Amino acid sequence: MNITIHRGTHEIGGTIIELQSDGTRILLDAGYPLFLDGKPIDNKISKLAPAQLLRLGVLPDIKGLYSWDKPSFDAVLISHAHIDHYGLLKYVNPAIPVYMSRGASKIIELSKTFNIADVPPLDFRTFKMYKSFSIAGFIIKPYLMDHSAFDAAAFEVSDGERTVIYTGDFRGHGRKQVCLDRFIKSASNNADMLLTEGTMMTRQTETIKTEQELEDEIVALVQSNENLSGPVLFQTSSQNIDRLVGFFRAACRLRRLFVVDVYIANVLYELRQLGNKIPYPSTEYPYIRVFFPWRLTNRVFKQYGEEYATRFRMFRISKSQLKKVQGKIVMAVRASMKDDLKIAGIENGLFIYSMWNGYRVNDYQHDFETFLIQSGFKTTEVHTSGHAKVTDIQKVISALAPKMTVPIHTMSPELFVNMADNVELKEDKIAFTI
Repeated sequence: MNITIHRGTHEIGGTIIELQSDGTRILLDAGYPLFLDGKPIDNKISKLAPAQLLRLGVLPDIKGLYSWDKPSFDAVLISHAHIDHYGLLKYVNPAIPVYMSRGASKIIELSKTFNIADVPPLDFRTFKMYKSFSIAGFIIKPYLMDHSAFDAAAFEVSDGERTVIYTGDFRGHGRKQVCLDRFIKSASNNADMLLTEGTMMTRQTETIKTEQELEDEIVALVQSNENLSGPVLFQTSSQNIDRLVGFFRAACRLRRLFVVDVYIANVLYELRQLGNKIPYPSTEYPYIRVFFPWRLTNRVFKQYGEEYATRFRMFRISKSQLKKVQGKIVMAVRASMKDDLKIAGIENGLFIYSMWNGYRVNDYQHDFETFLIQSGFKTTEVHTSGHAKVTDIQKVISALAPKMTVPIHTMSPELFVNMADNVELKEDKIAFTI
């Protein structure tokens, strides 16, 4: 089996791994990079023409993958619905099948519908976790993993002679931490190669809390602010279901209404329709309300179809209602809702930031938080990583005992060397054989 890591041996995000054997060629992830020339990538870069993106290296030079080439890949497998793992799908030849979990597919579909991600019509196919399927000469078995992206998968890929295990992004401290133990118990021992993420290798002193500990911390924060007359506002990724569930559970414990915007309401609703036990706006969850921010709602009605809004009308909470009950809500917000909150007269509450701090430095976010502070809000941060602690990475390597361990999705692969005797460091774009 021939392997080429087109991107990922020395950086976090933008992962692209090619496996080739006996005429079968597949890609594991097609990620848009988070960095360019060692610096966070500018959003404007994505607007450039493909030829420019190829010159910059945003698009790796992979023959037979893109829409302007004659297709020579049998499939692209997407581990989860984060842009740094699927963001290059917009350039993939539509004749190449794209496989992912049902949950990941639904999130990408919603991201496309709500103009969050640019994904053209492709041959999307879904798999079931723990059920093996074949792509030409490869047999693939996906495993459900605990990660901040919903329905994330690891892959075990075999050509009948060699076996590769790719962890994707994972962790062991989320609400699905049991998945890590099941993966370790079920995946093949002594595989020829283990490709494992190492995002946290340079952040080993960082305190990693469980999602349950975050929920407890949220409750304690609100209870410690006894004189809080305003709402609890929080900002997190609209697709981080574990975190949304944590805030929902905290709201229930605090006997407060849980308020989400119309986009988050659709995410929860659509994932629930797939059979997942997720709270969503419905008569089954009477303490969930849906807020319709002007800018987002206007886009929903004009661009996406009113069914995405009308399905939640009976659970709507208006600006005037928000003001009236603001001391009894826990509400998801985003920077674009500043004017809505100003009109509603929201004030004197607690703002909880619950995402990677790197997103907090832009002017738009700074302007939003300045407005909240001027409106009498206390601000704080409650967050934990979506990636594996070093001890969990060691646990995977030790338990699966692969013949070769190759670190990816890490800035410092050299830190893996002392973790096991079988670690081999690779370079982007240089093919090797196992």
